[in-house]
Amino acid sequence: MPSGLRAVAEWNPFSAAIAAARSLFGNAPVPEGPLPLAHPVLTTVLWSLALIALFAPLTARRFAKPE
Repeated sequence: MPSGLRAVAEWNPFSAAIAAARSLFGNAPVPEGPLPLAHPVLTTVLWSLALIALFAPLTARRFAKPE
């Protein structure tokens, strides 16, 4: 895989979630590498918190506006 595309694939939140599920079910060993590959469960939790922190205020503001 080209280096630019590899970086995108390694830091993709879906890749981390899939690796975390595989790790938690015991189906695959956790590979060495950057943070998302070495610690997929932690990365999935961090991605989830970051997305909630980003979109929760935007959603609350959108629904608080009168139409």
